[in-house]
Parts: sequence; C-alpha cells; structure tokens
Amino acid sequence: MNNISIETQFLKFPTSMISDALDEIGINGAISGVAAQRNDQGRVVGRALPVKFEKKNKDPKAWRFGGGVGKPLEQVLKTMSKGHVVVMDLQGAVNATAWGGLASKLAQKKGVVATIMNGTCRDLEEIRECGYPVWAIGVCPRRSRNDFTFGSINETISVTNVEISKNDIIVADQSGVVCVPEQEINKVLELLKKISKQEELLEDQVLQNIIQNWDEL
Repeated sequence: MNNISIETQFLKFPTSMISDALDEIGINGAISGVAAQRNDQGRVVGRALPVKFEKKNKDPKAWRFGGGVGKPLEQVLKTMSKGHVVVMDLQGAVNATAWGGLASKLAQKKGVVATIMNGTCRDLEEIRECGYPVWAIGVCPRRSRNDFTFGSINETISVTNVEISKNDIIVADQSGVVCVPEQEINKVLELLKKISKQEELLEDQVLQNIIQNWDEL
C-alpha cells in the first residue's frame, strides 16, 4: 500500500510535465498568465479553495474603512485552512487587488499552501519577506473593495478556460500553475510515471548523442 500522500506524489513533478499528462487525456489544466511573485519560489502542491469576486461598484456590503482586510476577503480568510491553495478569480483585473501582506501572513499562520490570483497582489515586499507563496498576473497597490464584492467560495470557477473545483490538486512552480481535477488524480499520476521515465531516457540519449528513433522512447 502506498502511504505517500497525493500532494507529496505530485510535488516531484514539474508543472510542464503535469500539463503534458493532462493533455494526454484531453484536459487543459494550465492556468495561463500568472507568475510566481518571488524569484526563488519553489514548487507547491495543495487542494483548491476556489473563490470568485464579482464586479460591483461601491457595494456597501464590501466596504470597510482604510486598508487591512475588506469584507469580501474576510470570508475567504475565515474559510481557508491547512493544505489549501486559495485560487481567487478577480476576472484578470489589473487595476485593483484583494490579496496583500496581511492576508499572506494569516494564510501562512493557518498552514495555507499558497494563493493564486487571477488578478494582482499588493504589499509585495511584505509577501516576499514572510516567504508566503503567491502567483499573480502582477502587482497593484489599490484595494479592490470599491470595485468588487464577494461572489462565491468552494464553487467551481473558470480561470483562463481552466475549471477549478473544491479539492482539485493545484501545483505551482516557476513555470506556472496547473489544476488536476480530483476525479482524474490517479490517472494523471500513472501517466506522470510513464512520461517521467520517457523523459529520463530521452535526456540520457540526448546527452550521449545516441538518439535513433524519437518514437520508440
């Protein structure tokens, strides 16, 4: 019996290889356009906590004075827990953000693995200093509560045409972010073993300059 956790099994595979495995079964799992916000960011793996904020101008339910945590984000911070990867959909907005230093520190304290923003983050110095992993489109210092309100949590969202549901596997590294649907985990892991072995053989033959047939690897 394999006692190694699913997350640990995925941790040894780069996102590019996982994307290849997903492609083999007709799934586009690569979330495009987001990048690690630390140059030395290592690979992370966790279970998806999907969050969606809706565009709504000056919603009184979202407003709170000053900086800190807006009301929509408060619901996320109360729900997230150890092992989660928070995946927040702000529809790719680059003029405001819902994630910053305070949220990162709280997430880190609760054992949250990382945050993936389909949008921007802020307080980048704080995020880098505390070492919490964040992937985002970019950075923006402006808060989001004047433009966005809470939409949903733990419901399926679509980010760059990739569907992300509760408890899907999220893997993120310097190459980007991929989502493995929960129901496809075992199939993808089996494919990864085959692809990994194939790439090891290919690399060995390339280094030795002995490739004879690319299709027989």
